[in-house]
Amino acid sequence: MTEVTVEKPLQDDRYGRVREPKRRLGRTAKIIAAVIVAALIVAIAFVAFRPQTTPTTPRTLDYSVVDSALTQVTVAIFPDQDRDVHCIVQATNEYEAIVGFTEITVPADPTADPNSPRQMGIDLATTQVASSGHVDSCWFE
Repeated sequence: MTEVTVEKPLQDDRYGRVREPKRRLGRTAKIIAAVIVAALIVAIAFVAFRPQTTPTTPRTLDYSVVDSALTQVTVAIFPDQDRDVHCIVQATNEYEAIVGFTEITVPADPTADPNSPRQMGIDLATTQVASSGHVDSCWFE
């Protein structure tokens, strides 16, 4: 039996080329990649662990329209240990127009539990009969 051999270019055309092993990254490329990964981890940690810029969302617990001059609103606001929290509480009429408005402050309390809201009852003076009362927004000061 005789062995048949095929010329190299003809074999490559018929069966495809043999793949060359891939080059590995050099030392400098590995160092640059490690620096980029470390910088990315630091950036993500900074974003994840930076202090809050706005207070935890306040909650309206209850409201009661007493008469055309008064609406009582009960809200829950999460205190901060380092900064005062200011909130807007407002009463609106049936057309969503603001008919009563006040700002309240929850002072900073180093012993406060940031996961337990502070419940507050607010009396809002209104210019006409309100249809609802609620806490609108809060911010740090």
